[in-house]
Amino acid sequence: MNYGFHRVIEPQGVIPQAALRVDNTPEILHPEEILIRVNLLNLDSTGMSQFRRCGDDIAEQLLAVVGSRGKLHNPVTNSGGVLVGAVEQVGESVDPGFNLGPGDIVIPVVSTSALPLFLHSVGEVNGDQVQVDGHAILFDGMGYSSLPPDFSLSVALSAIDISSIVPQVSRSVTDGQTVLIVGAGKSGVTAMATVRKTAPGARIIALDPDGERLDEVRSLGFADHIIRADARLPEQVLQAVGQATDNNGCDVVLNCVNVPDTEAASILSARRAGTVFFYSMATRFDKAALGTDATDNDVRIIVGNGVASGQAGMVFELLREQSALRDYFERHAQVQSS
Repeated sequence: MNYGFHRVIEPQGVIPQAALRVDNTPEILHPEEILIRVNLLNLDSTGMSQFRRCGDDIAEQLLAVVGSRGKLHNPVTNSGGVLVGAVEQVGESVDPGFNLGPGDIVIPVVSTSALPLFLHSVGEVNGDQVQVDGHAILFDGMGYSSLPPDFSLSVALSAIDISSIVPQVSRSVTDGQTVLIVGAGKSGVTAMATVRKTAPGARIIALDPDGERLDEVRSLGFADHIIRADARLPEQVLQAVGQATDNNGCDVVLNCVNVPDTEAASILSARRAGTVFFYSMATRFDKAALGTDATDNDVRIIVGNGVASGQAGMVFELLREQSALRDYFERHAQVQSS
């Protein structure tokens, strides 16, 4: 596998994801590179929320980040997103088993924080998705997904963005458990659907401060109990979760928010020896680790991986099986494009 060390400008010797700046020259510089013509970006929810809080033009912020770093890697949230485009050229030493050729539509199952990206122009911003004209470099051995024929480009890209949550949640929950999902956005709803499929006997509690989001969760039918609370206020959350669980806490807590300072609420919601799964890019390790110390709650903390075996196939399979989830993704894709 090619890890892209040759593209790193600063600091030398690190992988592209950890680099401050990479060489985003829009042409093949190494025989184990694939050049992709990019037409659509899907920023992760945490990064896009941060852009919006800045109040400046999102296109300008995007161009500034990519221009300075050579990749889409938000310097504040340390997050990226995913992209889609057509293969333009395949390096001569790329493994033939990679099975890619010019013209193939490809969605790298890799964060844009790890891929050299050059933007020629930025177009319309729709929700978390941004139309662009650009070039990206995919390194030999990195994961990718082809565009499934039964999904629109927008839905497929949105699903790949959070796809690793499906296999990771699948191996973290079992029947009979009480599972709290903090955050009722795209990743949170997908987590609910995954729990419902994997452990149909589990009790699902959904928590979010947004009434409209919770109404949508209620209509989807994935949650057994709904709490309207702000996860940045741990006392409020502790009381609400205590009421919902007879003060027993939850076996598993899945944090899927896009705002900071929700670590303590997640830890307090778990029973002793329970599991807290942080899938949020807004999570800070020090707050999570020291939060267990400060609350004397001996829980197992899992940080969600950006990659998990079979993630692309599993998320598309879930969408095909769960019509309510697929309708949710398609509905939000239409809102983004309207």
